[in-house]
Amino acid sequence: MDQASSSAQTSSATSPVRVRIAIMGSGLSGICAAIRLRKKQITDFIVLEKASGVGGTWRDNSYPGIACDVPAHLYSFSFELKPDWPHFYPSGREIHDYCQMCVDKYHLASHIQLNAQVESAEFDGRYWQIRLTDGRRIEASVLISGLGGLHSPKHPDIEGLESFAGDRFHTAEWNHNCSLEGKRVGIIGTGASSVQVLPAIADQASSIKVFQRSAAWVFPRIAHKIPESRQALYRRHPWLMRLNRWRLWLRLDILGMLSLRRDSRMNRRSARLSLGYLERKVKDPELRKKLTPDYEVGCKRRCISDDYFSTFNQPHVELITDAISSVDKDGIRDETGQHHSLDVIIEATGFHPISIADQVAIRGREGKPLSQAWADGIKSFRTVMVPNFPNFFMLLGPNSITGHTSALIMIESQVDYMIKCLMLAEREGYNCLEPKADFTDGYNERLQKDMKRMTFDGGCGAWYTTDRNHNFTLWPRSAMLFVLELFAPNRSEFLFS
Repeated sequence: MDQASSSAQTSSATSPVRVRIAIMGSGLSGICAAIRLRKKQITDFIVLEKASGVGGTWRDNSYPGIACDVPAHLYSFSFELKPDWPHFYPSGREIHDYCQMCVDKYHLASHIQLNAQVESAEFDGRYWQIRLTDGRRIEASVLISGLGGLHSPKHPDIEGLESFAGDRFHTAEWNHNCSLEGKRVGIIGTGASSVQVLPAIADQASSIKVFQRSAAWVFPRIAHKIPESRQALYRRHPWLMRLNRWRLWLRLDILGMLSLRRDSRMNRRSARLSLGYLERKVKDPELRKKLTPDYEVGCKRRCISDDYFSTFNQPHVELITDAISSVDKDGIRDETGQHHSLDVIIEATGFHPISIADQVAIRGREGKPLSQAWADGIKSFRTVMVPNFPNFFMLLGPNSITGHTSALIMIESQVDYMIKCLMLAEREGYNCLEPKADFTDGYNERLQKDMKRMTFDGGCGAWYTTDRNHNFTLWPRSAMLFVLELFAPNRSEFLFS
């Protein structure tokens, strides 16, 4: 065990431990940062994880049917390809196992502090003073947020929700002690998690009512197992596996961006594909009408599933499109006054995007809170830094979530950029660097200008936009351009101290 980690385990509330780098979170972002640091022979760092295990999103989300909507060979680190993925689209458990494998292979356990929730972090002019909820304190030169862009579950704001007498839980907080066998189940939401949950639990419940605010664009998943012969081929010839990864990257990046262009031919073709799929899968024309979106493809997150639509053909599954009015102890009442008696309510209502400032009290120069810096709108410098917050880096921060390819591409680019920034400051003989405010403003103006050409700026009330239709979540360009823009830091864009 390295000295930094050992000291952190024995620190007290009155004697802060000093490390060079503190990483918040041990999901894929935190794991990637830790591995890259070790590869650069930087070992004086600590990973602070609030839970009792690693894996982040893929640890917390364990609902039935959970899987990734990006191919497995692309949803893995470029430096740690896995030849024996058993499925084209990996399950949540398989990705969690991959996270643990990376921790073990790269000897990260000694750097990770579990059950270490960060309460606050304040920059004192030289160091980040970090306080944990249990009173421990850590002093770090560099603070990295690996908390991710989608981390905090969003519970619906419905009158009387707390009064429900049955079992109620969010998909990210699945109650595995609650049996759905023979139960009357209500699912609130028809987004990505609902699309996966509904088919997985349909055979258990006696009845399921899905409460839909707006229909989702759903496309065939075409999921399949990867034959053992293909896995063996990749083990023998890793270059073929890497070639396949490049093929997947280019295909998703090019076709994905073209299909998300507003009023593009590819976008219209995507709509026809989804509507044709809906027509083949759902027999009732009235039901098809209810499941037909009234906004452009990509304005809200697209979903993929081979059995979501067909599940609605089952007689005990009902789609409710009337808005929810209230909840009482026995169930849900919709706006028409009809009461739906339920035993279980499942909240498939997604997450609060980019909620770093709500989870941890982060204060930069002169004690200015990050929440105050973002009061007029969440924005960042090249998706990773914020002016007046020296040596503070965010992974999957504002405008770095991708709607068409693998988030790991973005994470790796951000981590490499961060390390190059630290090396730049060191070469220049400084301890700290932060982005200039004017460069940050110009960068975000350019981003929002590009955003106007994309369908996810369509004003459809998506979770990744504000009430004023400001998109602070998604990246509006190709992943390849993201990598190029974060290839190397430009000294003129920074302030040093």
